[in-house]
Amino acid sequence: MSIKKDVFSEIETIYPELVELRHQIHANPELSYAEFATAALIEEQLKKWEIPYVRLPDSTAIVATIRGQSKQSPCIGIRADMDALPIEEAANVSYQSQNKGIMHACGHDIHTVNLLGSGYVLNQLKNRFAGCVKLVFQPAEEVGGGAKELIDYGVLDNPKVLAFLAMHVSEDVPIGKIRVKAEEMMLASCRFHITLRGRGGHASAPHQTDDIVLAAAKLILEIQSIPTRKINYLEPAGITITMIHGGERENIIPKELTLAGTIRTQDNSLRFKIQKHIEKIIEVQELLTGVHGQVEFRLGSSAVYNDPALTKEFIGIARDVLGEDNVIKAKFPNNGSENFSRFSSLIPSVFFRVGVTDGPIEKVSPTHSSAFRAADLALKTSVAVTTVAAIEFLQNRLKQI
Repeated sequence: MSIKKDVFSEIETIYPELVELRHQIHANPELSYAEFATAALIEEQLKKWEIPYVRLPDSTAIVATIRGQSKQSPCIGIRADMDALPIEEAANVSYQSQNKGIMHACGHDIHTVNLLGSGYVLNQLKNRFAGCVKLVFQPAEEVGGGAKELIDYGVLDNPKVLAFLAMHVSEDVPIGKIRVKAEEMMLASCRFHITLRGRGGHASAPHQTDDIVLAAAKLILEIQSIPTRKINYLEPAGITITMIHGGERENIIPKELTLAGTIRTQDNSLRFKIQKHIEKIIEVQELLTGVHGQVEFRLGSSAVYNDPALTKEFIGIARDVLGEDNVIKAKFPNNGSENFSRFSSLIPSVFFRVGVTDGPIEKVSPTHSSAFRAADLALKTSVAVTTVAAIEFLQNRLKQI
């Protein structure tokens, strides 16, 4: 019997338990750096399945290790993030969040259970492959944390990790399919926060004020024009204003207003060019309107980079597992950002997207929305691809030693 058939058989055995675990984690979401119940549940399952693990000191991060036939053979890593988002859930599901104002709106419950399920299957089949697999449970991805702590701890060493694998849910991909591409898979990001200050006053006499509301409107339009007018419009880049705060009453022009947003680029360095353009626009606005502006930037994740050779290898494996029509080769990167980039910048990696939608794609709610939902059945797809890819990666690395 082939490894693939054994993997599918083990998935059928464990699937009901994985669904229960997913529902439990989804109903009890926890914010970044506070994934205590989630980590405890992971530890409980690893102990039950007799998979050795360590929990990082003063952290919710967990690293489990499954060793095959030879301790001296190659090692690969598989990573999942565990944290939820500060969103009140509106999705009508039986396992709806019980923690007010917190929701697994980005599918990290699926990610966590995918890694647990993959770990279970790999542990059941550890006599069928050589080498080791590190299961990396990462906290705080939503706030850009977790990955650095794991790397500093030494997760990439002893034994050295030769390849890394990670998945993410995709609401715009149907159940049973995955999507992947070589090179940039997710975009680089940067957050910015702008404070505008000027003379406030009565709404009936705007000429006696600096009218920072009007200045903010002009500033937003100028910032939004950067991707098509200040840089080559063929270079993937996006700027989104997501927050505007200012004013207390309808008849008062405020003296202070703040706005914030994000920058996304495919080229990591392009973020810095856009920052300079925003700074120049704010300077010019002050000359024109008298409104003083101050901007702060917070660098986010770099672009997630899929190693071309490893991605080609992965696509061949995934097509064998799911069928050629169920492996979608993406033309463009996903618009979001992911701090798996900290791993992919150091180790040849593949980051792929798993379809979680069991209905019409045009009617789905996106991730990071209160109505987002993911079908349990996606776990069968993700665990199958993750597990077979891990075993094949090990076998192919073994040939190179």
